[in-house]
Amino acid sequence: MTKEAAAVAHAQSEPLAEANGETRVDMLQALVDSIREYAIITLDPKGLVTTWSPAAERLKGYRADEIVGKHFSIFYPRDDVASGKTERELEVATREGRFEDEGWRVRKDGSKFWANVVLTALRDSQGKLRGFGKVTRDLTERKVAEDRIKRQAQEILEMATVPVVQVWEGIILVPLIGMLDSARTQQLMERLLQRLTETNSPVAVIDITGVPAVDTQTAQHLIETIKAVRYIGAEVVLTGVRPTIAQTLVHLGIDLSSAITRSSLKAGLQMAFDMIDLEVASNERMRAAAAAR
Repeated sequence: MTKEAAAVAHAQSEPLAEANGETRVDMLQALVDSIREYAIITLDPKGLVTTWSPAAERLKGYRADEIVGKHFSIFYPRDDVASGKTERELEVATREGRFEDEGWRVRKDGSKFWANVVLTALRDSQGKLRGFGKVTRDLTERKVAEDRIKRQAQEILEMATVPVVQVWEGIILVPLIGMLDSARTQQLMERLLQRLTETNSPVAVIDITGVPAVDTQTAQHLIETIKAVRYIGAEVVLTGVRPTIAQTLVHLGIDLSSAITRSSLKAGLQMAFDMIDLEVASNERMRAAAAAR
């Protein structure tokens, strides 16, 4: 091929290459604009927004003319910005090529959403940093669902750890199983006081039949619980006080003489019934009483 022919061929190929390049850019932009679940934007090396997308506008509330040129820290809670979180994200992405995080982000109107964010360093063919690609996905619904499940699991665990049940109108029963440490005592007091208040019950029966042993700490926790219940105007019947436990309490010098105690749950419930003037009668006695009328 002559030099003239080569020059002509090169001149003809340049517009075609440019057209192909522009077509690829247009197609890529069309792809970004059509994605609804992911907000895809770009930042310059300093973290300033350089491109925007419809999905980003839907998610964060800003129009392109409002946000392009602003630092991406505008999407973060103030505490994160003050702690240098955004600078650290850019540093990690620059050093490792990628940074991923989940956390709270802020919309234009000030509302927050839980986001998964991926920050990717963009470099040219010479390896020079040209900026960052930032992909954000709204995971608020998933976060809310996970928190709800965790909260329900915690409530179930607390109920299993410290069951508080109303066995009769005016009587609350707490059957304890296992050792009573500080954390469990706090749960016991909170749930028992709340239940007594909700039901307006004057008597709480705390059964320690399932407590394997009573040491000084356990006894002190029981005393604190009894005091707390009395502060709201209710009384406690402590049941399951076996002979071995009674001897241990005497040996430790722990005085529970001010508390109402019974050796069995049956005796404790009978005491609770008496305290609120209730009588438990068998079917035969009820039929006999009805016949006598």
